[in-house]
Amino acid sequence: MTVGRAERKAKPAFRVVLAASGFADRSARPTGQTFARLVQAAVLAATLATPSLAHAKGDLYGFVIGINDYLGTANDLAGSVNDAEDLAGALRAAKAKKVVKFIDQAGTKFNIERSFLKLVADAKKGDTILFSYSGHGAQEPEPAGRNGEPDGKNENFLLSGYTTKGPGTKERIVDDEIYAWLQKADAKGVNVVFIADSCHSGTMNRSVRNDVVRYRTADFGAITDDELAFPPPETAKIEDGALPHVTFISATTDDKLTPEVKIEGKWRGALSWAMARAIEGRADRDGNGDVDQFELVGYIVPTVASWVESQQTPQVVPLRPERVALFPVDPNAASKLVVASAETGATGVIREAETDPLTVAVEGGDAAAADGVPFTEVTTDAASADIIWNRETGTVAHRIGGEVASGVDATAIKPILAKFAVLKWLKVNAAQDPVNAGLASGDKRYPPGDTVEIAVTGAEQPFLTMFNMPPDGRVEYFYPSPSNPDEAGKDWRGNSLKERFKVDHPPYGAEHLVSIFTDRPVPELHAVLSAMKTAEDASALQGVLEQVLSKHPFQVGVIDIYTGE
Repeated sequence: MTVGRAERKAKPAFRVVLAASGFADRSARPTGQTFARLVQAAVLAATLATPSLAHAKGDLYGFVIGINDYLGTANDLAGSVNDAEDLAGALRAAKAKKVVKFIDQAGTKFNIERSFLKLVADAKKGDTILFSYSGHGAQEPEPAGRNGEPDGKNENFLLSGYTTKGPGTKERIVDDEIYAWLQKADAKGVNVVFIADSCHSGTMNRSVRNDVVRYRTADFGAITDDELAFPPPETAKIEDGALPHVTFISATTDDKLTPEVKIEGKWRGALSWAMARAIEGRADRDGNGDVDQFELVGYIVPTVASWVESQQTPQVVPLRPERVALFPVDPNAASKLVVASAETGATGVIREAETDPLTVAVEGGDAAAADGVPFTEVTTDAASADIIWNRETGTVAHRIGGEVASGVDATAIKPILAKFAVLKWLKVNAAQDPVNAGLASGDKRYPPGDTVEIAVTGAEQPFLTMFNMPPDGRVEYFYPSPSNPDEAGKDWRGNSLKERFKVDHPPYGAEHLVSIFTDRPVPELHAVLSAMKTAEDASALQGVLEQVLSKHPFQVGVIDIYTGE
């Protein structure tokens, strides 16, 4: 599979061909708050010259919950406690006045409610509370007479002692209760950013092997003998935006699942990891000591997407048209995170991120063919592997992304593994200082004949290098074109790239379209990319990128394009 620009479409290797420049009208658009809507907010943020209308100058508080341990073992999670510990650490580093943390059995409903309301009572008008929950979410029928949910279901968050009958039924927090608690903060003028790193039901954007993925939703069965006392019915009718001091950030839409992923060697929720980095100051793009909603969207959406192969899009509600400061950060954070280029004055994040090796599980045969690939290691545990190769069927699957290649034998597997190793390195770096790069046409698997729409915005480095990585591990170099010298000098700051591509012919699987923005042109990189004619040549890509890009600031965006029936 290949993504090609119009002037190159005669090249026989290309199979995803540029259909038109820019976006055309579509008869059907994705529903919900998709990447397309969120990237519009980021574009708006990039074009606004005025500072935030209101600054978060009060004190910062943290209230974090992480639940791994549920009754029995079938529904236990691995990453929620890591989320809570990471967020608590980021909040303390951001000089939060107080951080309240509940882990596993300590997070009883009584303790949580009492402690949160006390925190609201202690806070003053203008202060900000970051309230996070990591653990299982679920849905339940709305009680008769409330009628506040269009789908007739309440969302809830399950605590460690939850059971479906008797006293354990009280060990859940229903969304109506959350609203009642947040009303008290809102009425006092205390700002709350509520972060829900869970899911409630649904599917993934693309099918994956459920036996190797752990999700943050669980079916404990129907509730009987319910002892939960619901708040007054009017809380069920509160609409988005009715609480002007409250912002909700959820891991994904209600109809999608949230997987646990391994980041920096630990199981995590991608949203919580991104939020912790945002609190550390990485989202404060203008360096004014606040993170506003546009900055936050511009950071967490591409960062989360990079960790989950675009299977998850965080939701920010309400997405206000004006810039509103959500929380303060260390005012010195920006100076600690960026360096300036003497050539252009552009800034970029200092990179200190470490990349874990790509882990590979081999099923249905000898694993020796997967050995010896740089930056990779073979494991016998498919549930923890990044990539799973089944020798009998010839399929290669990403644990979170789904099938990425087919018809792969022992002679073809190593370039594919090298590709995903370099993608892991690229995505770690993308999370340091991301550009908004994603599928405006929706994250799904695109069948033959379908059209893919991409959008890349938010570059703070001027010079663009773009290439594609097809399913077989090759490199297809796109931009700047050797035949058009003017492209190499174009300044992309403040500009957006929007293109349409058509899925043309096999091989199908996973394309990865990479955009790298640098503070100066990198002709040495362009020369190497142009010379990579085979999949075996592309196996050297990670070493080349590390050598070239270590010399100056850069930004990365990776667009995951999955194709096939």
